[in-house]
Order: sequence, then C-alpha cells, then structure tokens
Amino acid sequence: MSEEISRWRYLADEANAGRLYLDRAVAQSCRDACNRQIDLYVTLLEDLKMMARVSGLGRFECSDELANMLGAKAIGGEGDVDSALKEHIEVLTQMRDTIQISVDRIGAQDDSNAQDTSNLLN
Repeated sequence: MSEEISRWRYLADEANAGRLYLDRAVAQSCRDACNRQIDLYVTLLEDLKMMARVSGLGRFECSDELANMLGAKAIGGEGDVDSALKEHIEVLTQMRDTIQISVDRIGAQDDSNAQDTSNLLN
C-alpha cells in the first residue's frame, strides 16, 4: 500500500508543478468516485466497531478464543480489516487531492482564457 501512496504523492507533486493535466470532466468524475468510495469506507469503519466484540459462540474456552480471534480480525489484530480500510482511505484521499489540483488548475486556466477573450473583445 505504501507504494500506492508514494505513487500518488509523486503525481500530486507533478500536478502542483503544472506537469499533470487531466480532462476536466474525467477528473471531476474520478474525484467524485473517490469521495463516494471514501464515504463508503468510513461507514464500514463505523460498522466494524460492532464486529470487534463477537459473541454467541457458546460457553466454552475455545469459543472465547475464537471470538477474540474474530474480533481482532475486525479491529486491532494482525491483518485486520480496520487497518486495511484506513490504508485504502489514505490512498483514495491522495488520489482525490491530486485530481482536485488538476480540476482547480483547469478551472483557473479557463477563467483566465475567458478574461483574456473578454478583454480582446472590449
């Protein structure tokens, strides 16, 4: 996952430097898709809290161990879903922010071009 974050940080630097441009409509659609996915993952993170405490497996020592193991898979254990979702949110946020730079730059360029055209016509 850190490789993905590094890749998007590099692309963000390129966008900030003006070397990365995306089609405005495509960029807006991608940004909106990132926002929807982030919202979904945030909701799933909230739902995971209910899964961290597993019960109903019986009153045996092994069932308690199994319940603890399953709860740790949700939050806090090795390879838990909580950590994975947080990493995905981090990558998606980096993607969204990088795409937003392009959207903002294109919007500013469009505004500048419109102003230049207006000045020429007046």
